This record gives sequence, C-alpha cells and structure tokens, in this order.
Amino acid sequence: TFFVEKWKRKSNSLKYEWDVSNFEQLEPDRPQFYGSKTRKNPITEEEEWFYPFYKFYLKLTASVSTLLFMVVIVIATTLGVIVFRIAANAGKYFGDTENNSLYTSVVSSVINAAGIMLLGFVYERIAYFLTDWENHRTQTVYDDSLIMKLFAFQFVNNYASLIYIAFFKENIANNGLFGREDWTDTCDYTVNGKQLCYPMLVLQVAVLLCMKPMPKFFKDVVLPFLFHFLNVFKTRFRSGDKACCCCPPCCCACVRPENIEAVDAGPLKTKELIDIIEEDRKLIAGDNDFTLSEYTEKTIMYGMIMLFGAVFPLAPLIALICNLVDVRIDGYRILWKNRRYIAQRAEDIGIWQYILEFLNMIGVIVNSLIIAHTLVNNGSVLDNIANRWVVAFGFEHVCFFG
Repeated sequence: TFFVEKWKRKSNSLKYEWDVSNFEQLEPDRPQFYGSKTRKNPITEEEEWFYPFYKFYLKLTASVSTLLFMVVIVIATTLGVIVFRIAANAGKYFGDTENNSLYTSVVSSVINAAGIMLLGFVYERIAYFLTDWENHRTQTVYDDSLIMKLFAFQFVNNYASLIYIAFFKENIANNGLFGREDWTDTCDYTVNGKQLCYPMLVLQVAVLLCMKPMPKFFKDVVLPFLFHFLNVFKTRFRSGDKACCCCPPCCCACVRPENIEAVDAGPLKTKELIDIIEEDRKLIAGDNDFTLSEYTEKTIMYGMIMLFGAVFPLAPLIALICNLVDVRIDGYRILWKNRRYIAQRAEDIGIWQYILEFLNMIGVIVNSLIIAHTLVNNGSVLDNIANRWVVAFGFEHVCFFG
C-alpha cells in the first residue's frame, strides 16, 4: 500500500512537470481507428466520425467472454495435468513404484509445459486480434485493453500452481482425490501423521522467484554475446584481419590504423560518419512492446511478493537483487545492443496502477487464508476448520478496515 501510494504522488509530480495532466483528454485518434457514423462536434460544430457505443460494447462483451473461456481452458489444463499425475501414481502405469513416480513427474511436467506454451501462443494471438477488432479510439485505451487481456493469462499461468499447493494439495494428500484414498498427491513432509505442504510451498515460491529472471537474462545477455562473437569471427575469417578485438562495444572498440587516419583526413570524415551510421543500423531493432514486457515481468514479481510474502519472507530481498541486476541488463541492452527507442507521451502508467491495487487486495486475502489454513497445522485449536475461517476473516478485516 505504501509503495502504491508513494508512486501515485510521484506520478502526479511527473505529470505536472512534463505537462501531460490532460493528455488523455486531448490524445489524438489512433490511425487504425475508423468510424461508421458522423455527428456534430459540440465544440467546433464540425462533422466528425464516431463509432456507435452499442457496437463497441457488443464487441467488448464478445472479447471478454472469449478470453474468460480461454482462461478457463488454461485452468482446466492445469487441473487435468494434476489429475493425470495423481491417477498415474495410483495406477502405477509406468512400472514399479520408484520408476512410476519418476516417469509420471517427467511426463506430467512435459505435458504441462507444452500446454502452457501452446495456450500462451494461441492466447496472445487472440488477445491482439480481439483488441484490434474492438476498434479503440486512442492508443491509451487500446493499450489498457490489451494489457488487461494479457495479464489475465499471466496471472493464471504464474499463480495457479502456487494456489494449488497452498490450499488444495494438502487436503488431497491426506484424504485423496474424488474420495479415493489411493489417489493422493504427496507433500513429502509429515507432521503428526498428516501431510503438510507448507515446506513445498516455500520451496516453490523461492524457485519461481530465482528462476523467473533467467529466460530474460539468457535472451538479453547470453544470446546477444553469442551472436556478437559469431559475427566477429565470421568477419575476421572472411577478411583475414586479426587486429580486431572480440569484445562488445562497451568494453573496447575495433580500432584499425586506417580508421585513426580517417578521423583527421578532412573530407574522409564524411565516410567515417557514414560507417558509424551503418553500424548503428545493424543494431538490434527494439521491441515494439518493450514497456509491456517489462511492466508484466515486474508486476508478476510484485504479485508473487504480495500474495505469498507470508510464506517466504526473503522474497522482497530476492526481488530487489533481481531488479538491481535487471536495471544494469536493460541499460546495457538499450545503450549498446538496441537501436534508440522512440519515446511516447503518456499521462500515467495506465491500467497497471489498477492492477497493482488489485494485487494488493488479493494479497491481503491470500495471506489471510495462508496464515489460517497453511501455517497452522500443529494440533492446536486452529485445526478446527471453523476457527481457521474466523482467523482468516479477522486478519483480512484488520488489514482492510483497521
């Protein structure tokens, strides 16, 4: 809450300094926007094109229904993989107990990963198509609609497994699935003869927080370095020139004697400048959705801290370290590896502000339930399910209204 409120103050200060307080009211139409009817502008009294509201809201309803259906498919896929793993372990479809557990884990993990990637690919294409089809008038409204669609999938994709471990796996481990005692999903930790999934939840949160930045690090650092060295070696092999170093531009420059002479060669400076421009053209083109990917990554990490901070108190420290490293990686990528980004005006961070506030509210509810249902399982009076719900509601009300 303190973080969000502090950012609101910072955002208002920046809006005043950059004179964008009324940008969304004065924002021009998107080039892709089209109108189907005309009306008289009450200010200029000129005819202007507009899109009927009833058509827009019909399209919006169809889009929301389609995306909710896709989210349900994602949840159903996750539950299907869980049921398959439990049934395969119970039926020993892959041989003896040890091999059956190993093969079942591998197969279920492969199915889960393949399903997530396939659904993510299809979902993203559908989200872009539906957002274009909705025919939003301004770029800000278009971006907000697209962000909401994409974040809904990311929310389910990143938190579904943690929600399952926190609130459902322990009950299945102790009582079985569908009332069948042999269909169990073990937690690998026992207290007073009962399965306890809290240590597994702690491990899962820690692993996700530590592994989440790895794909970005590989994409933004490892791959560019490999391509750079490959291009340098290709150039040296073709030209037979061994004077050029193989370091990236930030570490050293490929300085040849003829280049040094060209700097003071009078008219040849033009050729030198053209060479520099040509080298800049060869840089990697920046992502069109740079802010979208960056905001999504940071918001998912923020949500993991808010939703499961009671489980893993070191989560904020790990997130801080990851963000400090990420700042340096993005700075290196923007300054040395990518072409210069074109800045776009905006009044604020848009719908991300409401997403952060939503994660704050959901975080209070989830942490209340975790404290009441997951952390307390030691034979105390809170083993009673009714008492647990009282503790959860009490903690939630104190946080919201205290």
